[in-house]
Amino acid sequence: MANRRTLIRHWLPIVTFCPVNHLPDLIYIEVEFDDDELHELYAVRRRVRQIASWKKKYMEAIADEVFNSFPGCTAVTVTLAFGRHVVTRYED
Repeated sequence: MANRRTLIRHWLPIVTFCPVNHLPDLIYIEVEFDDDELHELYAVRRRVRQIASWKKKYMEAIADEVFNSFPGCTAVTVTLAFGRHVVTRYED
């Protein structure tokens, strides 16, 4: 039996602030799991928002923190609105 993959995204952007220019950024975050466990959509999205919403952090730091908060995840992608900047953190 093959492993199941789960990809969780949110549809409203999360507001963060750029540490360099201090302007607001709109980001989207995807969390990918590659296991047979059930990952409840609302619980994952709630945790992602707690980590990222209204914070002054680099996209790389957000990706790393989200990745570390979900032990079973294999990838986290943080995308700036309009897809101009993308950061992906993969399992080692």
